[in-house]
Amino acid sequence: MLWAAWSTVALAGEGEDSGEGSGETEVVVEAEREAESATSRTLDRAAVEAMPARSADDLLRAMPGLHQSAHGGHGKAYQYFLRGFDAVHGADLAVDLDGVPVNEVSNVHAHGYLDLHFVPPVLVRQVELRPGSASVEAGDFGIAGSATFHLGLDQPGGLVSVGGGTDRSGEATLAWRPEQARSGTFVVADVNLGQGIGMARSWRQLRGGAGVEGQLGDAQARAWLLAYDGVFDSPGALREDDLLAGEVGFYDAYPGSGGGHSSRVLGSAQLTGGTSAAVWQATAWAGWRALSLRQNFTGWYGDEVHGDGTRQEYGAWTTGASGRGWWALSPRASLSLGTALRLDLLDQDEVAVEVDGAVWEERAVLSARQGSGAAWASVELKPWDWLELEPGVRGEVFVVDTDAAALAWAPVLAPKLRTRIRVTDDVTGFLAYGRGYRSPDARGAGDGGRAPLAVADSFEAGATVEPASWLALRGAGFATLVSDEIVFDHVAARYLATGRTRRLGVDSGASVRPIEGLRVDLDLTGSDGRYVTTGEAIPYAPRLLVVGGLYAERLPLGQADLTGGLRAWVLGPRPLPGGFRSHPNAVLDLTSTVRWRSWGLTAEVDNVLGTRWRDGEFIYPSRWDLDAPRAELPVRHFTAGAPRAARLSLSRRF
Repeated sequence: MLWAAWSTVALAGEGEDSGEGSGETEVVVEAEREAESATSRTLDRAAVEAMPARSADDLLRAMPGLHQSAHGGHGKAYQYFLRGFDAVHGADLAVDLDGVPVNEVSNVHAHGYLDLHFVPPVLVRQVELRPGSASVEAGDFGIAGSATFHLGLDQPGGLVSVGGGTDRSGEATLAWRPEQARSGTFVVADVNLGQGIGMARSWRQLRGGAGVEGQLGDAQARAWLLAYDGVFDSPGALREDDLLAGEVGFYDAYPGSGGGHSSRVLGSAQLTGGTSAAVWQATAWAGWRALSLRQNFTGWYGDEVHGDGTRQEYGAWTTGASGRGWWALSPRASLSLGTALRLDLLDQDEVAVEVDGAVWEERAVLSARQGSGAAWASVELKPWDWLELEPGVRGEVFVVDTDAAALAWAPVLAPKLRTRIRVTDDVTGFLAYGRGYRSPDARGAGDGGRAPLAVADSFEAGATVEPASWLALRGAGFATLVSDEIVFDHVAARYLATGRTRRLGVDSGASVRPIEGLRVDLDLTGSDGRYVTTGEAIPYAPRLLVVGGLYAERLPLGQADLTGGLRAWVLGPRPLPGGFRSHPNAVLDLTSTVRWRSWGLTAEVDNVLGTRWRDGEFIYPSRWDLDAPRAELPVRHFTAGAPRAARLSLSRRF
């Protein structure tokens, strides 16, 4: 299912990526493929532009059952909620860029830290979204789901865009692709900065990228390099009782609430070749990463002299390579094989800081070498026209070597199975099973030679129904068993392992296309997550997410066209520690672009209705008033969701 469509061979000159007039033969590796499950989804460039999104991270919200929380400010990695998982900052959601893994192993703030702010949004040409862990390509961190971003400029020529907004923001983008070049040949630069609405919400982001794509002998060659530098403030969390007493405003921040500095350079080189009977691909990548985060969740609760502020530092060099191949064994059978290696050299540092940022205590320093080697195989079988099977297996070994403990290792074997059943021409059924896993965190490596590794077994049964060309329905039930849940402890400022859990849920949706270029979507995901031993609800895990949207994808308007989306979402109450529940949230966002000839005008509105919503809610003790006695009673804290803000930008192609 995965490689059969991937391996199409086409003649150059048939599409925009063909290098028109060259007369060469190329391997096209991005042909539209059939759905991998009832809940998988693919966004092309038109759908990407129609999605209300300010960054590449925001595009992940198109995955059924996924919600994001941006309570760390405009520059810190999002917190992800997917299918009943509080996937923290990426621990249970695996993302790659054209085969290059993006999740950061043993990040000091969160293992699996997933930050896509370094990807220029204009470069996102396609996004593949896969809830669950049934794909053999889904490796480390692919527990709740996985996603792949394909990079490139969809149109040749140059692009200039400038804009600003009521959130005291400004942005500018320059992009260029030579007229006869493929989408992987580009130069991009953009800047995005602002003060935000409220206290401690400023940011500044600089992005740049360059790529080249062409024929190298009989193979198709691609290479790209991305660079990023960002600085941001973070408003942190406020006590609910302080808000009710009028001590703070909804968009205020306590002194020393936090912020950070994020930098990254990542590059990749890739070769693809083959014939209609076999396709191969080889990828190599390397990158450098630096992250500094300041945070204070509890004020002066732990130390009434210096305060509880910390600064976390993370630096890493990463490199790796992968190879994959597909072979047609017969008209009804094919074989896929793959292998990957990865090595990370990383340093962690955490210090205690006062309100002004001055360091007063060294907390933890760690240097580590973390490597992994993976291999996978799957067989696609079609014994009858109505049945397709893809059994597979993925094996991986992780090795962790730190300056604080002896060499430790952790192996994992992950069986996979995907089944597609064509019931009728309009009805397709899907069955899937997959074992996902999360690599060891270097801080958890002990002296016993083994490192802790979490695994999750996921099951899904679903169907899609397309009774008419303008209507598509889908539905699925899923169950996930996790060997060791992780939950963030705000007092300790650490993610803690809390034991075995299970999740049961349903995922359903409908898509209506009343006319060409116009789409109406409705998605509903419900999940019940509990600890296996006690039956207690998993804290912070989402239980209900409803998303509806009206999207125009290059809809003709006379001599102009419209691309945009009106997206509404409702997040139901989530269980919190101590028997508390979070408030439900509902928000409406808008984006629209009108293009006429070479000009484009884009209007974006965050939180159209101006709702005062709580992006995050937490239960823990804190002390922000030194005149008040220290109390160990946990209290409700919240982070303010995005206020209403409007932005306009003008673009021109040349």
